[in-house]
Amino acid sequence: MRSPEPAGNRGHPAQLAGTAARDAGARCLWVRRLPWWRPVHDHRAVERHPRRGWFRGAAAHHGDHPVKRAHRSNAGLSPRRRIAGFSLVELMVALLISLVLSAAALGILLSNRRVHGATEGLGRLQENARTAFELMARDIREAGGNPCDFRMEVANMLSDDVNWWTSYETGISGFDDGAFADSEPDTDAIRVQYFEDTGAVTTAPMDSSSGVLAVNNIGAIEAGQILAACGFFPGTPFPLTIFSAGKAGGAITHEADDGNLSDDFNNAGAALAYPAGTIISRLRALEWYVGKNDRGGTSLFRRQLTYPAGLGPTMGEPEEIIPDVTDLQFRYFTRGEAEPDDVPASWPEVTAVEVALVMEAADTRTSSVDGELIQRRLVHVIALRNKL
Repeated sequence: MRSPEPAGNRGHPAQLAGTAARDAGARCLWVRRLPWWRPVHDHRAVERHPRRGWFRGAAAHHGDHPVKRAHRSNAGLSPRRRIAGFSLVELMVALLISLVLSAAALGILLSNRRVHGATEGLGRLQENARTAFELMARDIREAGGNPCDFRMEVANMLSDDVNWWTSYETGISGFDDGAFADSEPDTDAIRVQYFEDTGAVTTAPMDSSSGVLAVNNIGAIEAGQILAACGFFPGTPFPLTIFSAGKAGGAITHEADDGNLSDDFNNAGAALAYPAGTIISRLRALEWYVGKNDRGGTSLFRRQLTYPAGLGPTMGEPEEIIPDVTDLQFRYFTRGEAEPDDVPASWPEVTAVEVALVMEAADTRTSSVDGELIQRRLVHVIALRNKL
């Protein structure tokens, strides 16, 4: 048996086949295997192409040289194609699409903001309207009233017959076309008077000679206030007596005067000696109107009677109640009439007041209907409690 040849003497597979033929008579045939590092090819010729590099051809190749692999990563591609990216047209189209999407998102944001502003403005408008109607109703509802009975005769002992609040006849009166000095043109105004309970009640009969009224709560009374005394006394028709109050110790004093009329409160010949249990009430006089505010707009204002220490009763400074009120109109229902009138035939016959407020939303954004500020006209009817 032939000994194996060294690895360095191994030949081509064709030579091995010839050697095998010569040694046919031998008992064993050694078959040589090519080592793993020896390249194996398919015997095709390898040619050089000027642009494609090395490639396998169709011609037979019997050499032992390894076949080079063709480099095809960029084969057949021009340098411009190999480095190409997005074109200018593609970038412009992408930019246009992004602008359209951004504009749509911005439009939705602005629309939502406008709707939110309009909704918030309407909510604030309704809240202001409720507040205005509630405050006005508290005053108008009590017009001409007192803690006793509005049908009582009135004995007015005030010496002042100039100021409107000293004349207590109807309890309510209205005015057209900006009658007040600081009210807006073409708007209405209203004046209301009534006596509110102070919680003070006489604890002893009045001294007819001095006219002093001893009360249980002198702290509720201030000097100079316009007060009224009344009560329910069977068999004795006491009137509602209006007077200007003074204070002495724990009692109320007054001045005897007949400037506004009727019975002299301290006249011995026509003395009105109120018994214990007489109710002492205080005059409230108010004006409601629309005027200019300090922001350049218009608002609903209230002005009421005040009692500064040592100065006597006087109308106070205007109080801004509700902003953004552009118009105020009143109409009056009278007894026996189905429709209200701008000016009633008789003020003492007024039983209810129709109040119409025109208000603008405080938000400055415009509505989506006609491009104007959101504006609403709200109507409320207030019945006079003392006339029902």
